[in-house]
Amino acid sequence: MTQRILSALLALFFLAAPAAALEPERREAVIVTGRVWDGFAYRETFLPSDRGELRLLGGADGVISFVRTLEYYWPLARQVYVDLDNTREVLDGRLRITRDGAVVAELDRTDYAIVYPEGAVNGGATLVFGAAASEAYRAYEAGERDFARKLTAAQQAHSAYERQLVEAGAARLRDGIVREIPPPEPLPSPSLRLVTKPSSAFRIALDPGRYDMVMVKEGVEVAETARHLTVVSAEGRRSVVADIIPEERWTKPIPADGADARIFARPGTVFYATLSNADRYDEAEYLPVVMPQSNPVAGRTLWVRRNPSPIDSMALAWEGQAPSMVALGRLKVEQTEGSGFGYRVRPARGSEKDDLRAFAVAVPEDADIGRGRIGDVSAALQRSITIVHPRRAGLAFGLALLPLLLWAGVWFSAGRRA
Repeated sequence: MTQRILSALLALFFLAAPAAALEPERREAVIVTGRVWDGFAYRETFLPSDRGELRLLGGADGVISFVRTLEYYWPLARQVYVDLDNTREVLDGRLRITRDGAVVAELDRTDYAIVYPEGAVNGGATLVFGAAASEAYRAYEAGERDFARKLTAAQQAHSAYERQLVEAGAARLRDGIVREIPPPEPLPSPSLRLVTKPSSAFRIALDPGRYDMVMVKEGVEVAETARHLTVVSAEGRRSVVADIIPEERWTKPIPADGADARIFARPGTVFYATLSNADRYDEAEYLPVVMPQSNPVAGRTLWVRRNPSPIDSMALAWEGQAPSMVALGRLKVEQTEGSGFGYRVRPARGSEKDDLRAFAVAVPEDADIGRGRIGDVSAALQRSITIVHPRRAGLAFGLALLPLLLWAGVWFSAGRRA
């Protein structure tokens, strides 16, 4: 009996050993947390203690804090993580920012809130500070409470209306009297506006350039808080990019970002194009802003899609033909029957919900047309199209036989001379 218990304990030990080996070692460290502007919205981020530079985009305010917490490296993800839920000590002091040795600013912490006018996923957020942050949050909460009251009252009115309809129907069956029941007002639509609860942090609003920053308390620098700070200009980045959607692969668009991107298409087919607003960055400029632990490749272009382009008409020109205009269409995607599991794209009908909004481009079958071009009227986007025609079998066969025919001709000529 004792031997069986010892065997079970040993088995449990060996089973638990791998799990214990994966438990990362936590250490106390000072990190930078913040809400940073990514050119479209605000992101929550943190800079680990082993990263000496914080990178921000210019053109909008940002907020940061220095926090002492537990930090650990997770080898499976190759990322540093922090345990802010259990250990979060916001360091006290002022933030000193210098440039080329000269003090640019000394900042105190201030209250802030993020205002999303059209919801957190639609961009256009702004930071408000001080008393304006508290007022914005109070107004938001009051609006939410008012909406909840109106929604409750409307739901009660709809329940009463349904009950009256049932009673009127029963009365009609009983005595034949038709009672007119006026319908209630429709349910109120919720507002997309969102305001975050005010928090406290250092407000960063600097011109593009390279800075140094450190926290100071009573004139003394706080240990482990020195960091470099680089602000990248966001001006002149906006462009229009295209995504090309083959009918048979409509869930996997093919990006056509730059003006040098070429679209290849088969004759007699239809492909679809969607346009998006995007910002163009060098990877080394942008990725450290949104992913401080990334390892970007300097010199490699990164296109950051923001939202659908408002362009609703596009010029289409084929080789030897006059340009025509293509309108943005509402499209419905249907799966074809049979074993092929293909797709068929057609215009959406009436109030039918569309699956795709795109420009439909019909590729001509004419073998004499080999090129085309799509672009918007403002020339913000121009893309070339190459039509890939099938090879001519007879010509290909003849070219394949050409070396043999030349050899036969040379051999025949040599034989006659002999």
